[in-house]
Amino acid sequence: MSLAARQQPHLNGRQFQLLMQQLQRRAGIRIESPQGVIEGCVGERLRALELTDYDEYLALFDDSISARAEWLALIDLLTVKETRFFRQPAALDAVADYIDQWLQRDDTGNGFSFWSAGCSAGQELYSIAMVVEQRLRAREPWLEWHGIGTDLSFGAITEAQQGHYREGAIARIPAHFRRAYTRRVNSELWAIADDIRPRCHFFHSNLLHVNDAPFADFNIVFCQNVLIYFEREAQLWIIDQLCDRLRSGGLLVLGAGEDLGWSNPRMQRAAWPGVTAYKKLEV
Repeated sequence: MSLAARQQPHLNGRQFQLLMQQLQRRAGIRIESPQGVIEGCVGERLRALELTDYDEYLALFDDSISARAEWLALIDLLTVKETRFFRQPAALDAVADYIDQWLQRDDTGNGFSFWSAGCSAGQELYSIAMVVEQRLRAREPWLEWHGIGTDLSFGAITEAQQGHYREGAIARIPAHFRRAYTRRVNSELWAIADDIRPRCHFFHSNLLHVNDAPFADFNIVFCQNVLIYFEREAQLWIIDQLCDRLRSGGLLVLGAGEDLGWSNPRMQRAAWPGVTAYKKLEV
């Protein structure tokens, strides 16, 4: 009889602590969800694999490729991927203002680029892209741009690459952006418009390994509500790494309170109300 047909076992204290230690060691993240929520996620993996108890499941985790694949499947369930279009309007207003200031430079370089670190299913990156596209086309339509989104979840990256969203999600986009940059696919789904989606690229990546990321030289980096999964020392190191990947004069946008205890001599706090943002000093 499969586990699905029987009562699910409970995750005991020893098993829970071992799981948390392994998540920290192998993925560099901490999960602060209630134990019951975590137990439900692990139980879902037990049912999928037709295993009978948690010790059997934990025994799967060695250094093999199959073990790594299972960690990724579990992390997909454990990490919260709740997001929405134009989630923080003040931050996107700051982006628009930053672009206006950037366009006043004598040298705008080789186009415009931005990165959503912890992009979930793509809503944040596409929101930034809509603001960038509108602002650049109104002022300097010949300038090229591209956006990159990264996330720990393969499932979220797959959704982001498709660029299809239900009407309830699309309804959160301000009307003028919605008309310009989305289109209806069918009675249930909308798609990001073709002049936006092909210039947004999504990749699986763990911010704990951001120093190995093969991209840099961004005008804007967003990293909001992602650092909570990491220990404080790792959080501060990640923020410094993000700064390294900004162009001179670039903009870093963090979540509220994520900059506590952090400072960097190359960065200056920006003065947009309600936005935790820094500009990289010109050199």
